[in-house]
Amino acid sequence: MSDETTQIPEGTPETGKSTKIKVSKKLIITIASIAAGIIAAAAVVFFVVLPLTKNSAKADEFGWYHDYDAAKELASKQNKSVLLLVSETGEDEYSKTLKDAILNTKEFTAAAQKDFVLVNIDVTQAEYQKTVAPENATEKEQKAADANAAKFKRNMQILSQYRTQMTPSVYIATKDGYFVSYIVYDSSITTPAAYLSMLADKIEDIKKVNDLAAAAGKGSGIEKVKAIDTLYEATDENYRDFLVDVYREVPELDRKNESGLVSKYVLATANSDAVRLYTEGDYPGAAKIFADAAAGGKLNKTDAQQSYYTAGYLLGSVGSQDYTAIIGYLQAAYDADPESEHAAAIQQAIDYVKSTAPSADANAGAGGSSTEAK
Repeated sequence: MSDETTQIPEGTPETGKSTKIKVSKKLIITIASIAAGIIAAAAVVFFVVLPLTKNSAKADEFGWYHDYDAAKELASKQNKSVLLLVSETGEDEYSKTLKDAILNTKEFTAAAQKDFVLVNIDVTQAEYQKTVAPENATEKEQKAADANAAKFKRNMQILSQYRTQMTPSVYIATKDGYFVSYIVYDSSITTPAAYLSMLADKIEDIKKVNDLAAAAGKGSGIEKVKAIDTLYEATDENYRDFLVDVYREVPELDRKNESGLVSKYVLATANSDAVRLYTEGDYPGAAKIFADAAAGGKLNKTDAQQSYYTAGYLLGSVGSQDYTAIIGYLQAAYDADPESEHAAAIQQAIDYVKSTAPSADANAGAGGSSTEAK
């Protein structure tokens, strides 16, 4: 495998520049499973800057809900799965075609509603403008803008979890909100009957996830941990965040780490929590989540090194000028496992940041003395 170096790209909305950390591509690949959520969240932030056009617990005239959380609650009560459509009506011809020809037809909705609660997050630039109050806004106008901004924030969380990169996108989730399938837009499917047939092929996948989720919800101790792990491993790695409330229990269920899985799920939980803070713009908080996980004593040295490194890498990638924290996190990553195959590359990253940081900050960060990395 090539061990050439790469650099964190310059340019962020906050600073216009970034702290470039040279790291080996081999190390980047090692932490890819951790950083994937952060990277995907960033992609959503740049791609989707739009809120819901509607936010109602009532279905529209076609049978689609526009409040994801309300739809998921209804699905749980009715023992149905969730069919989520992310569209861009009025601006995306493919969304319009899919809706007009299939998803908004009576033939489709009448049949699909037997097994699914239908929910549509529709995004348009016009609706985004509603999140900003006009100059000299009245109290009523400000409240309306604040309400739309709150909807926008929630929608960003949903789209981040689903890794939405384009419209139209269609997803299937269980009654508990666990990911089952992503349905890629296929222009060759042109009739409601054909689309319903495709959904019917997903029923067995839905049953599998529901059965695994049921098993993960039963029992206690090591057996429950193993059931949780089975569900986790059966889930596409891009959509495991939906399981966070399930696997967050693992350290408590297995206090002595008899399963050997505690480190894995402490790190997975940190990743999920960090992604949430990242999408909210709290980059230092997201980095601290990784550092706290590493410092908590429940990670093995390999995972601790990855977690500390990801904290430093995250701050550098968003253009943070807190060199003390960046160097401290990287030093803590090195100290976590000085004999690892990645230690030399991490040391190179430390040396590089020190060489570009103001001298006072670099000196403060020497020896991993940053308080944020402890």
